[in-house]
Amino acid sequence: MGFALPVVLMALFLLTGALAAGFAMLRGERSADDATLRAAAAAALAETGLQQGLSNRAGNGLSGTPAGTDSVRITLTGGYADVVTNVVRAASGTTISGIYYVRSRGVSTRTGVAGVGNAVSTASSFATFRTVNMSVQSAMTSANGISKAGNSGAISGVDLCSAGNGGGKPPLPAVAVPTVPGYSGQQGPLVGNPKIAYIGATEAAAANAIPIDWNGIVNNNALPAQFDLPASGAGFPTSAWFAADTTRFPTIIVRNGPNPESEYVLGAFGRGLLVVFGSLRLNGNTAAWDGIIMVGGRLRSNGSNQVRGATVTGLNMKLGFNLGENELTDLNGTKEFHYHSCFVTRALQNVSSGGLSTMQSTFANSFPTY
Repeated sequence: MGFALPVVLMALFLLTGALAAGFAMLRGERSADDATLRAAAAAALAETGLQQGLSNRAGNGLSGTPAGTDSVRITLTGGYADVVTNVVRAASGTTISGIYYVRSRGVSTRTGVAGVGNAVSTASSFATFRTVNMSVQSAMTSANGISKAGNSGAISGVDLCSAGNGGGKPPLPAVAVPTVPGYSGQQGPLVGNPKIAYIGATEAAAANAIPIDWNGIVNNNALPAQFDLPASGAGFPTSAWFAADTTRFPTIIVRNGPNPESEYVLGAFGRGLLVVFGSLRLNGNTAAWDGIIMVGGRLRSNGSNQVRGATVTGLNMKLGFNLGENELTDLNGTKEFHYHSCFVTRALQNVSSGGLSTMQSTFANSFPTY
């Protein structure tokens, strides 16, 4: 009997040790499994961040093309990604594309084991900029017709961008309008081939002939915007903002329509893709624009204004709104509306099918850390 107690105690110690070893082995296996899962999650976050950093710079609050080095943190399910873009070679005009190095550091913040740190993985790629083309029909295309007062200024479909800078496109019509109400006023300012193109017998037919998915833009948020503004235009970038970086060609939406519609007044210089759901007035002698202007209602321009790129108005006809004769695009004073193919291209740089594109055989994701 004297040996029974020590034997029982020894058995208990052995069983306790075996149980502790089993728990330790179980925890180790669980940690290993969790590490494998989280490493895969971090890699997925890094790749997701890289793709968003390439394709949706405007949606992430960045300029269309980086001028130097920029970065953004993108919050994702289960963690986040820090995306950094560096310029390797700056673009030269529209003929020599820039080269960029984009790296994304994905961090998985979820864990199934207490006391374990975040899993981290990195994905990177060299990239160039891919552009979106817009089928420009004229320097000024108006589904609602155009009325021009006076014989001063110029509305020209001759490409202002030189061939050496990537332009030199064939001359377009000065204006494209429906047969009724058409173009009224002096034709002296019109320069193009031909001066007037008729794209439909009626306003509705002309609107249908304009190759822009206006319903998708207005009703389905098909166009990501760097500035998505209310009807008042509150938050519109200032002239100083544009002057601070001449590479800025943002997408700007002003939601002043289509119903009810109001008139937004542009009072200063700007550039990029300007989308106005209602009507637009270019303030006399102060407003100017480089890029694309799309207007749902009419455009009124008084005094001296200059637009270089392409202008389209009357797009709410595509949504079934009858703009009426009092909603003609109305031009008064010295008008300068010029087709500029390079500014059209740059204004489209933030459109969803544009943006940075991975260069072939440069993607890498072999940098996991824990």
